Amino acid sequence: MKKLTALTLILALSVFGIRCKKSDGDVIPEEKSITIGQNRLFEPDQGTVSNVVKQANTAEVPLETMTESFESFDKATGQMTFKSGASELKSLKTGSVVLFTGHSLKKISNVTESGGKIIVKTTAAKFVDYYKSAKIDYKTAFQWNSSVLSSSIIDINNEKGARVKHIEGTQEWTYKGEISGWEVELALAPESSGDNRKLGLNLKAKKGNLGAIEFKGFISNFNIESQINVENSRLNTYSESHNDINGEIEAKYAFLSMSNADAAFEIPINFMRVMVVHGVIPVTYRIKCVLKVYPEISANSTCQANLKLAYSGTNGFSYENNSLTPRATMANFNPSIIGETGSASTGIVGVGVGLEFPRFEIGIFDTVVVPYFLTNTSVVSYFESGLPFMPGPCNSTRITLKAEAGYNFSFLGLTTSGSLKLFEKMQEYKTPGSKCPAANIPFLENTLALKHF
Repeated sequence: MKKLTALTLILALSVFGIRCKKSDGDVIPEEKSITIGQNRLFEPDQGTVSNVVKQANTAEVPLETMTESFESFDKATGQMTFKSGASELKSLKTGSVVLFTGHSLKKISNVTESGGKIIVKTTAAKFVDYYKSAKIDYKTAFQWNSSVLSSSIIDINNEKGARVKHIEGTQEWTYKGEISGWEVELALAPESSGDNRKLGLNLKAKKGNLGAIEFKGFISNFNIESQINVENSRLNTYSESHNDINGEIEAKYAFLSMSNADAAFEIPINFMRVMVVHGVIPVTYRIKCVLKVYPEISANSTCQANLKLAYSGTNGFSYENNSLTPRATMANFNPSIIGETGSASTGIVGVGVGLEFPRFEIGIFDTVVVPYFLTNTSVVSYFESGLPFMPGPCNSTRITLKAEAGYNFSFLGLTTSGSLKLFEKMQEYKTPGSKCPAANIPFLENTLALKHF
């Protein structure tokens, strides 16, 4: 079986919702927030910053200055622009590490006044360059509701005007267009009431009569709990838990004589929401939904599958004493075949489909500390009719649910990075009499990891 190359469809979601108690009319109150420049930051349900000991040669720009005078930040150059009224910025010393409350930690290169603005030029700083010791604790509910989507600008493929747009009079946001020869449709529908709110997703991609893919399902509300403890300029503990997650994914695809050379495109969709702990430390959750498809269908061959998976549980990790361990559970795993699933060929057919939903990127201040924190659902079809030197015939389909985390703790004072598998569960379906070469199917599943995204 020749080596498969990747078709990647990336939907980048960056959404953060806050728990709000319902009124008698089931109306969600306005979320508590502050605004710094063009960014709106939301308060968690509970959050504290304690045990603070600052390093020498540090300073702080207070929240009042950030909300009233901050105008812009150029991440590429490190230049920050303030209104001229923020005169206290002129006393910042070159080389000092400064906490710009609710925004970032930076080392000062230069402070000047020009054109009625105060220009602060900065370079990157680490958490431990400012905090010798600090403990951060927060708990909050991740809520899928219309206010989350309506307050976000959702861009497609970084193209001007290409956006997921709200349909007036509905609870639905949609996109429809052509990308690399594929007709693509996307619908996002947050549930607007009830105790178990959720975000529904429906994604369709079609390329003439050669291939069609549909993924639909939902992710429920869930609760986030995190603790970070830095002592003596070094990360002591860090734990992250996402609790009470319920999800459902249905995968449906059909291919006719298609190889990866015919199937390659990307769709990044960007949401931007940030929360601020104790009015000081901003924590960003960028949420992504990543769809991956690997078709290798020879001429006059077909492959189709229609499976569904419902799941529930928690995912998370805990770092302590130089050791990273899972804090994850899988309380429910219910896969099923709900439609036509199988392949037909005189040779070999291999198809792998994977959906990471949700996939988190977690940042503290403006620095990513968890590049990915994902739940991955993959479906793999493999067929061969019994060729020479092969064990077949084989007609097999597998569905797998796997959670992983990737981490980089250097910003927090620990020069280490890596990945951790949180849990994995698989169900395989074979036609009677199948004799499948086990090594080929795991190859497809491994290629679906795509950890570099």
